[in-house]
Amino acid sequence: MKRVEVRPRAVMILYRALAFTAAALILVILAGTVYGLLRQGKLRGEQAPFPAETAGGAVESVFTGLGTMRIATADSEPETIVISVAFPYNKNDRPFSEELASRISFFRSATEEYLGAMTAEEIAALDPASVNEELLVRYNAALRLGQIREIFILEFMRL
Repeated sequence: MKRVEVRPRAVMILYRALAFTAAALILVILAGTVYGLLRQGKLRGEQAPFPAETAGGAVESVFTGLGTMRIATADSEPETIVISVAFPYNKNDRPFSEELASRISFFRSATEEYLGAMTAEEIAALDPASVNEELLVRYNAALRLGQIREIFILEFMRL
């Protein structure tokens, strides 16, 4: 004997609404993917801009993971030093890139230790090149898988 199920009308409406919603979500995801690929130039045959390559084939990128630091001076009424540091590194050297990312807290604390030990007058008398050199020495002392060649101070203010 054959069994016939009768579904209530409300269940059928709910089923159709859910099927329509799933189809709409799939359509939105597909449209977003096509738009994203067109925007990057992948479907048009263009290449997205990449960092400059050096003579050795290494792709240079700029490490800005330290962000902006605010450091109190060693004065009795401390002033605030705002500093932002960046440096180039080989993006293709994955172990060195990972080491840099793992050393962010050390880089920040080394910068705070160096600048936080000085008074506002001492910092005002500093030469930017000497700050670069000292930070470079301190940063490279903690690195094992590579070395930083140069440091750029993007922002240096005394508040």
